[in-house]
Amino acid sequence: MPPRDSIVLVDTMAIKQAHDLGCWNAIRKAFQLHSVAKCVEEATRSSRDGTVLVKRSREDLAAELTLGAVDLLVTTDLTLQIGSHADLNEGERDLLAYARTLSGVWFLCGPDNGTVRAMRMLSLLDHMVSFETLAKACGHRFKKDIPYHFSERWLSNHRTQELFES
Repeated sequence: MPPRDSIVLVDTMAIKQAHDLGCWNAIRKAFQLHSVAKCVEEATRSSRDGTVLVKRSREDLAAELTLGAVDLLVTTDLTLQIGSHADLNEGERDLLAYARTLSGVWFLCGPDNGTVRAMRMLSLLDHMVSFETLAKACGHRFKKDIPYHFSERWLSNHRTQELFES
């Protein structure tokens, strides 16, 4: 479990889930939340059918995060290192590229198969944290079961599966 005030990188779906479950502010106050511009864009843009993952302005959401810079060299290096072995969207790719520029202690909450696979390939699995663990660490109590891929059980099972496949 990340200690309070740790750096935690959040992807688009972690941002969405925190808003959906009403624990965004608690997580934001307990940890130093970092992300990248692409994840904020993905969370706040309208889809083809007009739905939006997080009903907030891009500017307001970005103001509550430390947005990491991602340059082409770091992104290209990441792409070359993991190749097509991990199916990442642009936000996940940029978030992992940014993560590789950090030093010290940090955690990443990205409940996605491709992210877990890429983190294994980069020998960074121990930096992953489930959304459930983050929410519980700041005292949030769930009123209903959370989707499986946001749970600690999902992350634990998926990490184990990745390690056996390597």
